Amino acid sequence: MLKKILIFIDRFGLVTFLLMSLIAFVAAVIEAMPNGTNSLWSVSSAIINTITSDAKESKGSTKLMHVLLTVTLGWAAIKVYMATAGYRLDAIAARYFARQHIVIMAGQSAEERSSRLQATQNIESTKTADQSALAIDIALALASNHNVVLNIPGLDSSRLSKLWEAGVKVLNDDMELPELLQAVGINRAKMLIAMRDAYPENIALTRLALSTSIGSYQIECKCMIEPLEVKQKFRLEDYLEENSLARVRIFNEAELIARCIVRDHPPDALVAQSNKGVHVLLVGFGSVGQSIAIQLARMGHYRNGRKQKPKITIVDKQVNVLWQQTLKMRPTLSDWLTVELEESRIEDVQDSVAEKWLNDESPITMVYVCTKNEIANLKIARLLLRLMDKAPNGELSKVQVVTLDPPGGCVLAEFSQRDDNKNRFKLFSLMKSKKLGTSSPVATNLLSETDDDFAKALHEDYCKNENIKLEKDPGLKRKPAHKPWDQLAETYREANRSSADHIEIKLRAVGRTLLPRSNSTETPLSSLEIELLAEMEHNRWWAERSLDGWKYSSERNDQLLEHPNMIHFEDLDDDTKEYDRKNVTKMIEIAAGKEKILALKSE
Repeated sequence: MLKKILIFIDRFGLVTFLLMSLIAFVAAVIEAMPNGTNSLWSVSSAIINTITSDAKESKGSTKLMHVLLTVTLGWAAIKVYMATAGYRLDAIAARYFARQHIVIMAGQSAEERSSRLQATQNIESTKTADQSALAIDIALALASNHNVVLNIPGLDSSRLSKLWEAGVKVLNDDMELPELLQAVGINRAKMLIAMRDAYPENIALTRLALSTSIGSYQIECKCMIEPLEVKQKFRLEDYLEENSLARVRIFNEAELIARCIVRDHPPDALVAQSNKGVHVLLVGFGSVGQSIAIQLARMGHYRNGRKQKPKITIVDKQVNVLWQQTLKMRPTLSDWLTVELEESRIEDVQDSVAEKWLNDESPITMVYVCTKNEIANLKIARLLLRLMDKAPNGELSKVQVVTLDPPGGCVLAEFSQRDDNKNRFKLFSLMKSKKLGTSSPVATNLLSETDDDFAKALHEDYCKNENIKLEKDPGLKRKPAHKPWDQLAETYREANRSSADHIEIKLRAVGRTLLPRSNSTETPLSSLEIELLAEMEHNRWWAERSLDGWKYSSERNDQLLEHPNMIHFEDLDDDTKEYDRKNVTKMIEIAAGKEKILALKSE
């Protein structure tokens, strides 16, 4: 209640007191005017007398005016105190009373800010990114369903009111990490989201939170690793003991965005049942664009298999340099994509250049515009939509343009609501949810609240089959992934998530969809369709291993990342092919579940 009063004072105090003072002033002037006179001189004299009146000797409306003016002048002091009082309340609540809350720690310490200034020539000092805006968005997105404590050292006071109104407890403390974790009540929290600008601090926070001397043996941790090139090489096992791995998920903002965009706006939607290839026009090749390219290589295994790899046309300034940087992270990326690089400053793209991209012999099936400049995104999106509507190739009129909405953006949201965007302009926001009261796409993926259900089911089926094998042959060695989900290391969880993400691609390839059982007639898969899906799953598995550094060898060696099955599906032995067939059949059974049915997709 006290916090709501303070928020009301912050928002409406000054306007309210000024309005009341003005009303009292007008009433006092009217009282001071001689009866029956309303000349300009009498009005002016009444105004002067009211203004110069003594507060102690005044009466009626004049007295009330002086009181309100005094209160109005004191409002500034109250506003200043409000920030201090609100901060103190949050600090006390977090330290002593918060239970089962989510702690978000972002920004940078004073020591880190100083080191950045002093070590400008140190390469490691550049491996940081300002995540404060994203942390605030995540806190606001989670506050409707969770108790949230947010720590950002030196947070601007202008943002406090919005956070407090949403129910987020805010701490501005800047102290040693152990003391800071105690201040946010980490030993009673259910989750820590560590997203400081410098990733070493996130690792330190995660390790401290998992220690029983400071944190809790039950807490879950989400640890941000930025930038993208650091995340690609990062091994959690290098920093944590084995018994802690299952309670930690490392994440990267760009990778989360890429997963959401490719899943929610699939590039194969227009050509899934045909033998036509997927062709993505990717505008902007920063960290998000690079992550989309990698995600497309992981998930882009469609009906036509490796006979026609997905094509991706990448447009950006210095795109050749950026592509070489991406290949350093994922050397086998070009094995799974056909890539065409177009070096151009996005703001300078003209009709003739864009028409060349759109008239490619391989028709565009999806456009992703993913710079972090919303004006550049708007310009290129409008240009492409206009040209696609004029193109003689009618297929382009169905292509979607998916545009990234950067934090704090407003222009793209306005354009997405206009009728003239042909309903093919799709806005992807980092944090805003499509439905009121629901978590945003990135927040949902970060928490893994619901999108892990299918991945968990796949893993449970795997464990069930492994248990049967152990019962038949007790001498078999238990595999590292043969553990309950809550004890499973994040590496194996991610493998299950990738399998889960690909199921909709498989269903589209055979014209199927999942519908409530009461609404449709079941249409089982034919043996030819199962064979097709088995090949698609093998290619997906092969690409995932290849991108993670595995290579072919006649003998499997997990230490050297070698595997004999990294070959074309038709070259596999019969037992492995049959395993893939049974695997995809089981996947679809699990996806359907008890309340769903596999039905032909209606066009």
